[in-house]
Amino acid sequence: MDIFYGKRKRMIMAGLMSGGCCILMVIFPQVAMDSARKGISLWASSVLPALLPFFICANFLQNIGVIRYLKSGTFPFLMSVLSGYPMGAKIVGDLRRSSEISVGEAKRLMSFCSTSGPAFLIGAVGTGMLGSGFLGGIIAAAHYLGAAVNGMVYTAVLGKECGFAGSMRIEEEKGMQESLTEAMLSAFKSLGIILAYIVLFTFATDMMHLCGVFSLVGCTWLRAIVKGFFEMTVGCGAVAECVGISDALRCILCAGILSWGGLSVLGQSMSMLAGSGISLRYLFLSKMTHSLFSAIIAFLLAALMV
Repeated sequence: MDIFYGKRKRMIMAGLMSGGCCILMVIFPQVAMDSARKGISLWASSVLPALLPFFICANFLQNIGVIRYLKSGTFPFLMSVLSGYPMGAKIVGDLRRSSEISVGEAKRLMSFCSTSGPAFLIGAVGTGMLGSGFLGGIIAAAHYLGAAVNGMVYTAVLGKECGFAGSMRIEEEKGMQESLTEAMLSAFKSLGIILAYIVLFTFATDMMHLCGVFSLVGCTWLRAIVKGFFEMTVGCGAVAECVGISDALRCILCAGILSWGGLSVLGQSMSMLAGSGISLRYLFLSKMTHSLFSAIIAFLLAALMV
């Protein structure tokens, strides 16, 4: 009975939020259209070309069974580092849904296989926003070292499992052409989900700007953290615009924001992890600890190098 009422309560909350969004779009149609244009433009110019090749390759390697011969965690971590959010979550979700890893192992992998890509960290944030590839390098080092420390902590808590979980499901062998076609279709489906989340959170942040929510926070760098809580790119852009703060503090703030990823990345990751048994609460906690470790490491690196 408690489960029924809990589910009903979540459905009512989701319905109210969706209805509220629809009403806001009707009241502010120009904001909704501008947000959609910005979100689609960002997706088409940056996300699609950056992730599509990796999604197709990762899906294809999984379909033909290559990753079964790799050490546990190696493939999802490398792909996460190379391509960025939410590639790690997609691969871990696929491995769990195919029963190749247990829920516990999926949780362990997600503690360090959820990262941004170096091109975004060093190029977009470091060079593009902060005006320094060197600062971007510090942020990237803190981000990946934070992921490694996060993984070690959760491995110590959850334990590490070797091999496959139980009896792995054996599927009928498919031809290369069929495997490649399935990889392409799955890649576009995943990218469509990512597009939806980008547009949704672009609209949400634009509405908060319009309503003056961010202006309620007086301190500029605290305001940047609040923005980064919702969307990491917006947060890092706000950090770059902060006046009167040191480069060391910029590195610390950006490292923390990027390792958290924002609610937008959290939503994208949970979509990729659907059916894996990993809860939103667990992912929220693991991303918060990743953010904390990265900020601490960025503080230490900045103290020595900036």
